[in-house]
Amino acid sequence: MYKSNKSLLYLTLYSFILFSIIPLLRLSLPMDTQEAIVWGKYCLWGTTKHPPFSGWTAYIFYKLLGSWDGALYILSQLCVVCGILYIYKLARGFFDENKAAMAAILQFGIIYYHFSTVEFNVNVLSIALWPMCAYYFWQSYTRNRLSDWMLFGLLVSINLLNKYVSIILFVSLLIFVFADRGALRLLKNIKAYLAFMIAVIVITPHLWWMYQNNFETLNYFASRSGNGSSAWWGHFTYPLKFVFAQVLFAAATLVTYFVLYRKNAGEMKSENRREKLFIAIVAIAPISLFALTSVISGNALKSMWGFPCLFMWGIALIYFYPLEFSEKLHKKLSLIMGIWVSLFAIGYTAQCLFTTSPRFVTDVGAFSHKMEQKWHEYTGKPLEYVGSDVWYADMLALYGSKEIKPMIWLKPQSNPWFDAHDFKQKGALVIANDEGEYNYYKQMYGDDITAPQKMTVEFKNYFAKTKIKEILYGFYLPKESKNAE
Repeated sequence: MYKSNKSLLYLTLYSFILFSIIPLLRLSLPMDTQEAIVWGKYCLWGTTKHPPFSGWTAYIFYKLLGSWDGALYILSQLCVVCGILYIYKLARGFFDENKAAMAAILQFGIIYYHFSTVEFNVNVLSIALWPMCAYYFWQSYTRNRLSDWMLFGLLVSINLLNKYVSIILFVSLLIFVFADRGALRLLKNIKAYLAFMIAVIVITPHLWWMYQNNFETLNYFASRSGNGSSAWWGHFTYPLKFVFAQVLFAAATLVTYFVLYRKNAGEMKSENRREKLFIAIVAIAPISLFALTSVISGNALKSMWGFPCLFMWGIALIYFYPLEFSEKLHKKLSLIMGIWVSLFAIGYTAQCLFTTSPRFVTDVGAFSHKMEQKWHEYTGKPLEYVGSDVWYADMLALYGSKEIKPMIWLKPQSNPWFDAHDFKQKGALVIANDEGEYNYYKQMYGDDITAPQKMTVEFKNYFAKTKIKEILYGFYLPKESKNAE
């Protein structure tokens, strides 16, 4: 008998290898990835941007593999593997193994499952956590086993500890429960209450951390989505742009599937109302809820927020537009998805080879060493703090010759894991991209920050094409620390 899950295994392994190796062409880790490692090192139960789980995961994996940059590329692809596995497991609740494998294979036409996963962050972790959570919810709801309910409760808390917008998934599941008229049944289910208690217990330390730190994370979330459109049409254009972006990112899957469907359409045999509701709601509601928030508020949506929302699309396509399965068709689908993965891999390789973007071609070790020298030449002391944007601060924190603490934007209140008094005593190297940024720091600290000095940095790609950028640097040396000397 033909085993289609072998094709899924081979395609998953192929994508894993490509997108674990190709990013090594970069000379530096992506900014979000550097930030996640630093969070894991310094933050206990929260950060000023996201909950702490992605930081814990990144830092532990980074240290386990010897502080090697490639560890984070592997971690990203492990998230993809986990997500694909649980999509397959969830699909097995509706299909035989052949169609379940096809549903999982279809995910590889979505850009979120390879090209966009190089930069490990909360979104990449979500593509593993959302299918896991949905799987254990479905198992709990349909089989009512205590172990499934406990795992579901734990995953609810882990999702929230990764990113707050995972509440979109839980609202989608709640919509399904009401649509299926199962709310009263859950209210009488002691196992559901146990799941809720587990989620509350696990999330409580983070809630306490937020209270102690003025709910800074929620302020960041609000600032990222904007303050609302000043024009009425923003209430319509922003959600439309977001939905269009998700369809565009899944275009390879959608086009491939419907081309195959035209010649191989089958019949939808299942009349299970509960299955139909669950698949339709969980496939459509997350993106719809995001769009609805934008319609109401007029706030712009980041397209990357849709990262985990498409995990049910392969299942929904197979369920509502079934193919007449055959070994030949499955091999064709697997081959086409493999070609798409290859094309995305070629695209990322080209980006690594030809770009002169500082985020790709900065020699992070050499740059960090040079900035440490600037500090030592000026002060005669080892560098302990660097104040700048996320990119430079976290770079020196990861690649400096000794432990350097990143004081992002030179704001102790935005970096509560550091001792503000120690920062004031030790001072900091200040790095800025331009005069406007440097003047911003000067406005905060006045004469405690020296006049800026200019430094030219050269960025060269693999074909010797060069980009020149001028940055500013200076020194934060408070009067108290000078007097102490």
